[in-house]
Amino acid sequence: MKKKLAFLGAGSHADAIAPVIDPLVYDFVGFFDDKDITEHDGYPVLGKLYDVLPYLEDGSIDAVFITIGDNAKRKELFEYVAKDYYDCIINIISPNALVLTPDSICGRGIFIGFGAFIGSKVKLFDNNVVNTGALIEHHTVVESHCNIAPNATINGLCYIREEVYVGSASVIIQTLDISSCTTIGAGAVVVKDIIEPGTYVGFQPKK
Repeated sequence: MKKKLAFLGAGSHADAIAPVIDPLVYDFVGFFDDKDITEHDGYPVLGKLYDVLPYLEDGSIDAVFITIGDNAKRKELFEYVAKDYYDCIINIISPNALVLTPDSICGRGIFIGFGAFIGSKVKLFDNNVVNTGALIEHHTVVESHCNIAPNATINGLCYIREEVYVGSASVIIQTLDISSCTTIGAGAVVVKDIIEPGTYVGFQPKK
């Protein structure tokens, strides 16, 4: 029997993820969202974001995925659901993504998009977003609640701490440590550790 799946978040991020749902495993039933809307993309909005727990409790839905791009908000919702229903939070991985070692998937709420590459011995923890064409090379660790934008490259043996946003087409060279709550701008080239949270842009990026 297919599981009844709902998304937390009815917006563009949900639209990007929805086509990757496996229709043989999940029956998509609708959204939870705080906007004043009753449907999105032809599916009902079942309630506000924080209305989801009773639906899980009574079996109206079996599975959820958080479709919000903002790291802090996604973390807040993840922790709210995970406290009692961690096992109901699913991973959504494109069949066109390449994950070299299955034990790289070390949590729940992980999205890996079309054409993404996850190298050998990578560790991806809870609630991470790896977008279209992103590349994470061997032995890199990505802590929870990060967002790796399309075509970003994280080279081998890096350590990416919680709530990092890695912008489109940016490059992090090998063996670097990136502070939590950091934003790396699109096209940036990071060649040394980032030890303080902030927004970094350009080559050898600065705040």
